[in-house]
Amino acid sequence: MRMPYRTIKVNRILILLGFIVGLPLLFMAGCKTLTSTIYQSMDCDQFNIDHIELRTGIDVPKIKRKNCQLNDSTRTVEFEVLLNSEELKSYSTKYFHWDAPLFTAQGRRSDTEWQASLDTSTRALIFNINYLASE
Repeated sequence: MRMPYRTIKVNRILILLGFIVGLPLLFMAGCKTLTSTIYQSMDCDQFNIDHIELRTGIDVPKIKRKNCQLNDSTRTVEFEVLLNSEELKSYSTKYFHWDAPLFTAQGRRSDTEWQASLDTSTRALIFNINYLASE
């Protein structure tokens, strides 16, 4: 026995609505999971820059990584900034405060304490992230 045309049409519409609602929900859940994975990443290779950006709120520009060390609850990362002089000036004033002889920034969250410094003469950008015990 064949299903009536109207039933087939309703089924197709329900399936289409399921995809329209379901796919964005799956996408959002995937993005949230990826962000959480990056935030919790505790190595110097995978997601290192993204991890720093999430923890500090400072956008890491074009860089060359020089050094990264993990010691228990502390991560120290040094980069060489690859921006031209005009871009470097704009970057330093956007994220840092002048604290002679360096540009510096610092912050604290419930699970992280961090300090960052930028030496515009050597182009050294250094992040020190301390992971607090509540994590």
